[in-house]
Amino acid sequence: MKKLLLFLGVCVLAACAHSPVEVQVRPQVQVQSDAIGAGHTLSVRGVNQLPGGGLGSLGGIYADTSNVRLANNVENSIAAALGEGFANWSFRTVDNAADVQVVAKLTGLSYDSPDKLYTSKVDTSAEVQLEVKIGGATYFGTYRSSGKDRSLIKPSREEVETRVNDLLSATLQRAFEDEKLKNFLRTHL
Repeated sequence: MKKLLLFLGVCVLAACAHSPVEVQVRPQVQVQSDAIGAGHTLSVRGVNQLPGGGLGSLGGIYADTSNVRLANNVENSIAAALGEGFANWSFRTVDNAADVQVVAKLTGLSYDSPDKLYTSKVDTSAEVQLEVKIGGATYFGTYRSSGKDRSLIKPSREEVETRVNDLLSATLQRAFEDEKLKNFLRTHL
């Protein structure tokens, strides 16, 4: 009986250790109302340029198999968050043939614990490259965020998801705080 319980315990631990954590990406931005767009149309497209199939590892003994992966379409999530932000600047979002075209390239998003024996440090980072076109003029902006967290135990899926969304939200928020982007829009509209 002891052997059976031990065997079942090992199987449960092994199953948990090898399960990737899948997170839903839902960034949000808080943008003050402004009349920059004054009713102009705008289209937003997200592009996933993340290398590889995951964001990193939760660390710990099974670091090689406890990966963090995206569970949803990150392109649509980024486009939706940016669209809401630009709507607060009085732009009317449309699917195509817009006065302003925005392409948001997600070039970096990581959640990784460098510790192999236990989880204590978590390094996070995000990078988004924004390309904004109005007629023949183009504005390029790169926005980054990073963080270092401490965790005494392996974080839950919900905690990982919250950290990833907070980081990506902060990165997108930087675009709406970029005075050069605001000036570009005011100058060319």
